[in-house]
Amino acid sequence: MRPVRDDTDFGSAPVSAQANEQSFWDHLGATRAEEYASEDILDLCPEPVVQPVISAGPTPDSRPDSASQGDFAEIARATSPAPSEAAREAWMARAQPMPRPAPRKPVSAAQSRRARLSYRLQRIWLTPFYRAALTRGLPLALVLGVCALLLANAQNRAQLVAWGQAAYSAVVDRPEFMVSDVTISPVAPELDRSIRARLAEELPSSSFRLDLPALRAEIESYDSVEEAALRLGADGKMFVTVRERAPVALWHSGREMQLLDIEGHRVALLAPDAPLPDLPLLAGVGAQTHVREALALLDAALPLGDRLRGLVRVGARRWDVVLDRDQRIRLPEEGAMQALERVLALNQAQDLLARDVLSVDLRNPYRPVLNVSPGALETLRAIRGNQSEALQ
Repeated sequence: MRPVRDDTDFGSAPVSAQANEQSFWDHLGATRAEEYASEDILDLCPEPVVQPVISAGPTPDSRPDSASQGDFAEIARATSPAPSEAAREAWMARAQPMPRPAPRKPVSAAQSRRARLSYRLQRIWLTPFYRAALTRGLPLALVLGVCALLLANAQNRAQLVAWGQAAYSAVVDRPEFMVSDVTISPVAPELDRSIRARLAEELPSSSFRLDLPALRAEIESYDSVEEAALRLGADGKMFVTVRERAPVALWHSGREMQLLDIEGHRVALLAPDAPLPDLPLLAGVGAQTHVREALALLDAALPLGDRLRGLVRVGARRWDVVLDRDQRIRLPEEGAMQALERVLALNQAQDLLARDVLSVDLRNPYRPVLNVSPGALETLRAIRGNQSEALQ
């Protein structure tokens, strides 16, 4: 074997390039081994003693421990130039043994518990659910809890309501929002006075405080109002448009007199001493629900002229046509118009209603009945008696 030189005779004799290259890579492997030995995992292993060795050639002791390191050394020798003297000196300086790090202090049980607690807290913080609960849910719960605690006191609630009302009034009750004037479409004087009296209770008031749908419903509840519309205009004005009901008949319910429209809705209530309007007269229970039928019968009875007084609803089933001299035409429940036309035809042909007849009963269309007065009956008997004596 070739003699191995130490550090003292590095520059005393020349060495070959191959020996220099082999010594450089051996020195590099030893340095890496020293660095690995300084890690915590090798604390229990004895620290290797590293001595730089310069060999004249590859020897079995100077070769890498594994085949991969040998291959790496061969590739490095083939591709890298020979190291210079300064490089060798630098590597030799780095090859000095590194000081061994101080041994770690033993970990106490309290430190171990704190470490485990810190680890668990970090895991909780990294969980999306717990993180959202801590960053969002917890502040929200605290705010709600404080609000609930403050609102639990009745005095605080009253003060809060007072502040809210004051702020609302400061904005709503401004002069530019106030409504003080009313314009109503042409209607009956009584209805005009009623509407103005009702709106005077609300005005002047802010447009934000006026409940227009409620006012409209209240105006439409009047008997003579069929439809109403309320609109707010400029300069603090309110426009009220009203469509009145047109009375077409006068109904006597037995206790009072009412004006009815074509649908049977009450238009007005007449006072006992009020003059009667020139409208057809209806009477009887249920007459107000059959105004259209009654008006049709009255139109058909126009040939009777001034003798016609009105219609009476009997038993909430049928009609009686009332004439002067207490005459009545009793119409059937069904086919009333046809029965009335038959009576009018008989009256036109034979002056039936001009005779001493109390009523014409057509409730049974197949068996009409004439009710005559007692005087007419005696006269009829006398005529029949005279006719029988003349025949004898």
